[in-house]
Amino acid sequence: MYVAAVPHDAEFDFVIVGAGSAGCVLADRLSADGRHQVLLLEAGGRDTNLNIHIPLMVAKLLMDERVTWPFMTEPQTHLNGKPQLWVRGKVIGGSGSINGNLFVRGDPQEYDAWRDQGCQGWGYSDLLPIFKRLEDFPQGDPAVRGRGGPIHCTSLDRFDPLSDAFLAACAEAGFRQLPDYNDGSYEGAFYLQYSTRNGWRSSSAVEYLRPARRRANLTVLTGAAATRIMLDGKRATGVEFRLGDAARTVRARREVVLAAGPLVSPKLLELSGIGNREILQKYGVNVVHHLPGVGENLRDHPNSRLTFECAQPITINDVLRNPWLKLKEGLRFIFKREGLLTICSATAQMNYRSHPGAKQPDLVLRLLPLSGKDRYARTPRYGLDPFSGFTFGVTVLQPRSVGTLHIQSRDPLQQASMDPKYLSHEADAQLFLEGMRLARRVAQMPALKPLVVRETRPGPQAQDDAALLDYMRETIQTSWHMIGTCKMGVDSSAVVDPELRVRGVANLRVIDSGICPTIPSSNTNIVSIAIGEKGADMLLAAARA
Repeated sequence: MYVAAVPHDAEFDFVIVGAGSAGCVLADRLSADGRHQVLLLEAGGRDTNLNIHIPLMVAKLLMDERVTWPFMTEPQTHLNGKPQLWVRGKVIGGSGSINGNLFVRGDPQEYDAWRDQGCQGWGYSDLLPIFKRLEDFPQGDPAVRGRGGPIHCTSLDRFDPLSDAFLAACAEAGFRQLPDYNDGSYEGAFYLQYSTRNGWRSSSAVEYLRPARRRANLTVLTGAAATRIMLDGKRATGVEFRLGDAARTVRARREVVLAAGPLVSPKLLELSGIGNREILQKYGVNVVHHLPGVGENLRDHPNSRLTFECAQPITINDVLRNPWLKLKEGLRFIFKREGLLTICSATAQMNYRSHPGAKQPDLVLRLLPLSGKDRYARTPRYGLDPFSGFTFGVTVLQPRSVGTLHIQSRDPLQQASMDPKYLSHEADAQLFLEGMRLARRVAQMPALKPLVVRETRPGPQAQDDAALLDYMRETIQTSWHMIGTCKMGVDSSAVVDPELRVRGVANLRVIDSGICPTIPSSNTNIVSIAIGEKGADMLLAAARA
């Protein structure tokens, strides 16, 4: 149940920090049998804004600081010194309430690599039952796809002429078509699948937390910003947080669980004295446990793009410039729960290898039926192009550029210093060049070429590698797929072990996408939900022991 406050020093069995994609799962699963008292702390508010739940309307929220954290990275050396705006969800559901809704499990080979590096229980065959448990995809093969789970999966199919032409062009370029890229396949071209139910966002906030919120043993407190983990020696005992201007504490009889996400969980560890002693001492934090991997291994998917003028008025640009078309799309959603309002942006995608010797797909080409200026600068200056347009997004799937995230002071309300070090590894830049070349080749295939009037970004003037690199360094943006800052593993740089326990500290776990050693997928929301499911299994097993 939602409450306005909890008594000072109140006790619960489990205290969960963060009601994001994983945190909502944990709150549901840990409270399901009524045996445990569970507290879920969330710094943001409730997910009552209608724009959260209509997928395309999320565009209205990304600059709204009532529901987002406007984190800013350090200036990026390899992006002409420009910082990046990293918008994250400040609301029940976390970034899963403001994301692109894409339903993507990830590359089985990447999970198997986790297992082979010592993370037993995290191979694809281990995670498959969890992926099946969390999803509802009735038309899928029941041997590999789930039915009746909380998160509904909707597959686009023959959605619009532009997407059909894109997929046909990929086939003409020599790439295979995938009927279901979440069935253990991953390489090829396909219509995307969405986390939606009857057109509405199907998030962990909606599908896990909402049904659980009336349980007497589950307490949900919003507007509660965690500031520190309370420790007795090297044992977690509770959480300190701020509610308005007041400082409060709560205690955990069993475990404290950080599910605050990859940009906040490591910051809380450092503020609590758990991290690299040199960094902690620099900012006057008492060192409780030297754990040098905290805040390291920050990874994200930088994204470049090409945009094109479309020869037919079949894009989102056309709809949003025409009041009658907007009305038509609104009526389609109201009466049929279909159409452009049911998607966020992208409709189709291809995962492919940059060269035949690559061990797995390492590039993404994604179609978005819209085009416009930079949407996510510090000050909004975004506008759709005044003509029909579409975008090809190019992403490196396993970037080698790795960054850091660390506190900048003892002030718990100050964001951490976030430095993804985009394009610091030359291999990433070279892969982007391969991706841009392939995108141009697909645009010239017979199936798609009739819809292309011209390339508008970077345009015909950018032909050689130097010009394309200049364009990328000026325009690359985040894909909001940050992970890894509390890396799981068995080596000296690991923050949590394969049971997600913080190494060297009792009764404390991190259960969010910060534990991922690498980025396993082109999108990370379903991964986060699966981590929440697996983490809940571990917590309940420990409670029964």
